[in-house]
Amino acid sequence: MQNKNKIKQLVKNNCACYLGDKHGISNYCCWKDGSCEFFGQEEPLPHCGYFENGVLPTDDKLEREYKSERSMDVERKTAKPKVNCQKCGETFSANSNRQLYCEKCRKKNHNEKSKLRMQQMRKNRLDVTL
Repeated sequence: MQNKNKIKQLVKNNCACYLGDKHGISNYCCWKDGSCEFFGQEEPLPHCGYFENGVLPTDDKLEREYKSERSMDVERKTAKPKVNCQKCGETFSANSNRQLYCEKCRKKNHNEKSKLRMQQMRKNRLDVTL
């Protein structure tokens, strides 16, 4: 793999299990309790589940190359769903399936609800005047 040095650098900088030289073992990995897989043999690219799930997703380009070389499925990020705002009818990209209002109407709706809550609280408050 042409990116072996980039992977080694990613392991050194970002992997929580990589401790460097420890207990007389060079490139010590506490997850494996031994030498790190990526600093051993030079032939095939080794497999490390912790690295693939926890560290590799921090670099999208390197992740795609790594997974394509190992014939792994590369997850494709899907586009956000398009939804019509219930107040103004404008189409926007929702962040979740429960989002009902666009950003502008969401702020207005929040302010209106806050206003109603305060009015209700003031109405229910006991009047203590002497």
